Amino acid sequence: MLFAYEALSTDGRFLRDRLEADDQSAALDSLRQRGLMVVKLEHARDQAPPGGLAGRMWRNRPPGQRDLLLFARQMKMMLESGSALVPALDAIERQTSKPSFQRIIRTVRGQVEGGESLHEAMRHAPGTFSPIFCNMIAAGEATGMLAESFDRLAAMIHQQVHIRRSVSGALIYPALLSVLLLGVIGVLVGFVIPRFAKLFESLNHELPWITSLLIDASHVIRTYWPVLAPGLAAAATLLVLCARLPALRARAAAVLMAAPLLGGLLRRLQLARILRVWAAQLRSHVPLLETIARSRDVVALPPFAKLIDDVEASVSSGGHMGRALAQSSLIDPVLASAVTTGEENGRLAEAVEFISQWLDEENNQAIANLTRTVEPVMLVFMGLVVGFVAMALFIPLFDVATAAG
Repeated sequence: MLFAYEALSTDGRFLRDRLEADDQSAALDSLRQRGLMVVKLEHARDQAPPGGLAGRMWRNRPPGQRDLLLFARQMKMMLESGSALVPALDAIERQTSKPSFQRIIRTVRGQVEGGESLHEAMRHAPGTFSPIFCNMIAAGEATGMLAESFDRLAAMIHQQVHIRRSVSGALIYPALLSVLLLGVIGVLVGFVIPRFAKLFESLNHELPWITSLLIDASHVIRTYWPVLAPGLAAAATLLVLCARLPALRARAAAVLMAAPLLGGLLRRLQLARILRVWAAQLRSHVPLLETIARSRDVVALPPFAKLIDDVEASVSSGGHMGRALAQSSLIDPVLASAVTTGEENGRLAEAVEFISQWLDEENNQAIANLTRTVEPVMLVFMGLVVGFVAMALFIPLFDVATAAG
């Protein structure tokens, strides 16, 4: 529940704000624990969100990567300009347009005012601030380099958003072609083929097997589509649910990583993300073992989870990260060698950051190349589909014309 309060602080400041609590008693206890003298406490009277259901959905939508990116950049700017932590949070809270994120920042600010450190307050919102985010903030607070930690977080999140945009942008044109292909097939099945079927029936001429197959398939789809459509939707849902099972997920990842072009790109994207997290945390002075352990949070391909386990075991036993990476088939030898060189020279963070940036450049080029490859393939496939239908429909007409001549 959301409560509005007015209170006096120990230094005589008058505060007017809001906080979330289970009930009014819990809200009062929370304020007193902060050393505040409560003058007024009541249920907050929020205006109804605009737009009915859509407005409520927007109001409750959780913060995304772009919200965190803007938050990190704003915090870095405020702290570098000399602002204290609580005023910085207060200013950002008032500037934030998304209500759900505004409530989270308000809660974090209240807990910091109550004596908690920033990273401890952020850990109370794990759905918004990841363990990696909190670890880097904790390291920044411990070393007095909080602004630098926010700067590195912003750079890391920005690169993640950029890669996601690149992948999404690369998929737009193939997706449009797929929709166009489905539309063409729908027109052929629903209108063109049935008209030709009536024509062939009136001609009373024996049809080639390819034409009969096409007409029968069209008839089945038009007759049983109320059953076929839910069946396909159920099959797709079942496939998504099965993909969440660890065994099937690992097998699917192995198949995808073995695919030409796509496999190498997926492997490099995953590796770049892991190294980016390592670089950001090491630059923020997060301990090496904790850096390795927390990188599990960004692993999407199961084979890389095994890689993280191997690297963690090697470092825990006094070994080197680079040597553990060199033993994995997922890592190119030259990349593992670069990590080893960074370890030996005491510049591990710089080496890992350089490799992640190089991989990001390679991935951007690979995404562009993959898009250029997929587009003509899909166009050729569309041409083959239309050509197959045209051939199946016009061969009987040619046969009739030949027989008549």
